[in-house]
Amino acid sequence: MELALPENNVIKNWYLGAGIFAGTIITYTILSFSYISNESAIMLMIFNFLFISLVFPLRGKLVKKIMLLLLGNIIGFLWNNIFSLFAYTAVHYLGESFNIGYLILNPLLNLFWIVSFWSISLSFLANSRNRQGSVEN
Repeated sequence: MELALPENNVIKNWYLGAGIFAGTIITYTILSFSYISNESAIMLMIFNFLFISLVFPLRGKLVKKIMLLLLGNIIGFLWNNIFSLFAYTAVHYLGESFNIGYLILNPLLNLFWIVSFWSISLSFLANSRNRQGSVEN
């Protein structure tokens, strides 16, 4: 007796595969830049892994998910560059002791933007029919 997989699982697996493929392309593109720091590249890889594994199996259009992934990478890239510039300026004015604060603040602030962007993405992917139903009730 063969087990037939429901079509819904096949679609979810295809979305997950396409998401991993898109995340891999975006990650390699980001890593190919010579002026990106190692911390930024690692955080963007973590973001891509979390976003793909948590958002791509959900319902929604694949194009919308890939665009959100691309937007998240752009925001993360800008966030890390601005924070790096802030850290370099702080080290210049405050001295090398600020590096300890940077080592503590960098992962925490990166976690802040990752969780914020993920929650905004979930609300963006929410079905409009569910939004209208909750307003009427």
